[in-house]
Amino acid sequence: MKKVVLSAALAVLGLVGVNAQVGMEAVELGVRAGYNYSNFSGDLADDFDTEGRSGYHVGLFAEFPVSDRFSIQPEVIYSTQGAKWDVLGTATELKTQNINVPVLAKFYVADGFNLQVGPQVGFNTGDDWEFEGNDIPEAFRADLASVNFGAVVGAGYKMAEGLTIDARYNFGFTNVLDDSNDSIGNMDIDNDFKDGVFSIGLGYSF
Repeated sequence: MKKVVLSAALAVLGLVGVNAQVGMEAVELGVRAGYNYSNFSGDLADDFDTEGRSGYHVGLFAEFPVSDRFSIQPEVIYSTQGAKWDVLGTATELKTQNINVPVLAKFYVADGFNLQVGPQVGFNTGDDWEFEGNDIPEAFRADLASVNFGAVVGAGYKMAEGLTIDARYNFGFTNVLDDSNDSIGNMDIDNDFKDGVFSIGLGYSF
């Protein structure tokens, strides 16, 4: 299922590249990459007093100009996320690998400077649980949700040379832990983890 979703998302971006036009302005394709600082929010995250961890993101985007001041920008982004916490004084870390697909509305409030907001769906493509730096065996790991929903807000600046820089925050709405888990760490699964990811990225449009 994940491969089907990823293939479909990449196909959508690929179709955009056939000299599509909105009004007199060509749709712009680009690549972007950058730094992530992620953590978890929610009751379980508060109980465990989670700490943030560093990661990265890399992917593709297409910007559809609707007017001089407004455009729509779908993206397909590979993103590493997660958090760290202590269990009885022992360091534990959850690292997740995700394919995120945000669809952003970009409002250009000044030359090149824009505000961004929109929904995001994320697909979990893998995870690593570590206990004191050692991998936790598969049989002792909690299952993670395969699909996560959230929202993105941010701001960016687009330079004339096709370079872009932006800062964003992703608010997760979905429990990172799959609802099929009965408990984790002797805590009810209703006490949840939700993604929170701050990112800084650089992009280049063609």
